[in-house]
Amino acid sequence: MPRLWLGNACTEHMVDRMDLLAQEDFDGILFAMKRLVWLMRDGDVLVLPRPVPGAFLDHVAQHTGMSPDRIHVIAPGADLLTQDLLHSEEILGRLRGLVTPDWEFCPYIHDRGAEVFARELGLATGSRFMAEGGAELLNSKVVFRALAAGAGFSIPDGIPCRTSEDLTHTLHQLLAAHRAVILKRDRAVGGHGNIVVTTDPDLEGVGALHTIVLDDPTDHEQVLKEAGLTATHAPHGEVVLEAFHPGCTSVYVEVDCPERGEPVLLNGGQLRTAQHPPILAGLALPPRNVPSPAWERFTDEALRMARFMQSLGYRGLASIDAVIDQAGNTWFNEVNARLGGSTHLHHIAKSLVGPRWTDSHVLISRFNVRAPALDRLLHTIQEHGLAWDPPHQRGIVIASDDTAATGNLEYVILAHNHEEADVLEEQLTTLLNQHDK
Repeated sequence: MPRLWLGNACTEHMVDRMDLLAQEDFDGILFAMKRLVWLMRDGDVLVLPRPVPGAFLDHVAQHTGMSPDRIHVIAPGADLLTQDLLHSEEILGRLRGLVTPDWEFCPYIHDRGAEVFARELGLATGSRFMAEGGAELLNSKVVFRALAAGAGFSIPDGIPCRTSEDLTHTLHQLLAAHRAVILKRDRAVGGHGNIVVTTDPDLEGVGALHTIVLDDPTDHEQVLKEAGLTATHAPHGEVVLEAFHPGCTSVYVEVDCPERGEPVLLNGGQLRTAQHPPILAGLALPPRNVPSPAWERFTDEALRMARFMQSLGYRGLASIDAVIDQAGNTWFNEVNARLGGSTHLHHIAKSLVGPRWTDSHVLISRFNVRAPALDRLLHTIQEHGLAWDPPHQRGIVIASDDTAATGNLEYVILAHNHEEADVLEEQLTTLLNQHDK
């Protein structure tokens, strides 16, 4: 059965204020959506904001067996797939001649916009929960906290804030009990809007765009400015204030919630961060710094959460995120009820190693990496023996390419163990640093 892939990231149903997105945000959206090419097979259609470079399509095809001339990529050359654009002759009109009601619909997020779009094409979408905006509900950090608390999951101490008065009183209470707190926008992506607030100048706010150090714990002026709340409403959307646990490991699992049967754990790992700012920059599968007992407790609870989501009517892929401290305590902090940052990584590993790749391999990724043009880089890593080597089952592939527009790409390293992966990454980093000079 052919599939229609929809690269609808950062829609009006995912982000509170789309009008505040900058050009770098639009570039990041396209960067993430190009990863969907790794999920395609012959006969599929992919709708994206902007075209996919031919060199990248060829690179993916080389490793998956997909034929670039047997897929369709519809890309109008825009920053976002707005509702107006999706229903235009350029997209919907072209799809009417390709897609039939027996096709499988695979949006990045099954939000209400995707539901209306699918109905225009006569595609069956299943769950009424999804059709009514259920995925958006779960993606809300405010709603997630309420649902998780009600179902008995451990969440960080905190509370959502809608007004400046909410924030002032909550911040005072949390800073009296904790070393630091983190402010998160209710509906944002990729760590955007995350700010750590502390009175400790030595604290490192890993996972946040920046850290606010308060000389006076009662001086909340800068925090209020960042939150954008007023005394009566939240013009930029609500925020969540919760305890920040320094030194924790940020982890996730990706699960599949099917129409029938138990949820399935597909993969899991830990987040890798950049240095400046210390925000998400890649993943490590499986996690490197979590003891087995703590990891097992987390995955057991994550599967329980997946069953809870399934009981509400959620169907499809989801990433469940948490932090684990050095004592093994776990706090769940959000759900991404959509395709996640590891979906393409799992498909890459399955394509290169096989469905049981986790039995024999580890995977590390890093994105927003400065690099030369893709053709040149591929030649260089091949020349230095770093490219994926099927006989030896180790090496590097490119997961997303935006070198022509922004000079960035995402790489994936598959190796038999962490030490081998580290050596490959060090060698690649050396080559990339030489390019920058």
